[in-house]
Amino acid sequence: MIDLKLLQHALTLARHRNFARAAEALDLSQPALSRSIARLEASLGVALFNRTRQGAEPTAFGERLLARGAALLTDAAELERELKLMQGLDVGVLQIGAGPYAAAMCVGPAIGRLASRHPRLRIETISGDWRMIVNEVLGTRLDLAIVELSFGESDPRLSVEPLPQHDAVLYCRGDHPLARVGAPTIEDVFEFPFVCPRLPPRVGKAFFQFAKTGAIDPDTGDYLPPIEVDTVALAKSIVQASDAIGLSPLGLIADEVRAGSLTALRFRASRLHTKYGIVHLKDRSLAPAALAFIAEIKAVEAALVETERRVDSPTLAPAAAAACAPRRSGARR
Repeated sequence: MIDLKLLQHALTLARHRNFARAAEALDLSQPALSRSIARLEASLGVALFNRTRQGAEPTAFGERLLARGAALLTDAAELERELKLMQGLDVGVLQIGAGPYAAAMCVGPAIGRLASRHPRLRIETISGDWRMIVNEVLGTRLDLAIVELSFGESDPRLSVEPLPQHDAVLYCRGDHPLARVGAPTIEDVFEFPFVCPRLPPRVGKAFFQFAKTGAIDPDTGDYLPPIEVDTVALAKSIVQASDAIGLSPLGLIADEVRAGSLTALRFRASRLHTKYGIVHLKDRSLAPAALAFIAEIKAVEAALVETERRVDSPTLAPAAAAACAPRRSGARR
């Protein structure tokens, strides 16, 4: 029988071709890694690596083992996961990914609700670029993700379930010069620094033409704001400490708007809204914990829709034809 732990050590050595670097990656001492490889070779009765001055080079036996070894480890991990699946909600690990707006809008509150109901459940999360997160789902390193759907929604390997869309608003600190302007124009708004996470290609080019600030990523088509951040919380803190203008779904700034520390401008960015949803592999069973998390996500989203309905009062109504309005004579230059 092949010891899977020793096989993992051999795969890591083959990847790095160097005992010192492989040992560091495995958080082992170099002698301990050498003993692991020697044990595996002794159990199989063949040499798996040639030790040279250039490093560790797989032998023909090593190449054959390594070609099959990665699949063996993947199958073992999937079997372990399926067995834990059968044990219910309070066993195992739930691994979740989230884009920046989804992380702030619904993922955080949903995890909190789930953890309060199942305190023994271990939950791991990553947040950031939606492309990276979708690739993590495809690589089975995440159970599911809540991400921008324009990247991945056409992939036949993925199950995609859209969540409610949330319109975006431009906002500033409560005592910002624009907070006193009834209906600021495009020119008024973008005289000030602009901060938000990058925006996806479905709105990137249009927003760039609209804002005339920032840039378009030539490789992805994303809109890159002048001040780019990874989280909505960081954008809000920058806005509250400066003259910067932010872009956010109304639900994410509702508390600050009520308190007066932030103001939602009476200028709405046309066609800007979230488009995130639940993404997971079609042919991979969802754990009970994942299904419970999805239920919490939907409950949080329903509450967000209601919050936005209540906060979207006449004081926050979109200005009529704001994009076409003449420039205000008193605008700051």
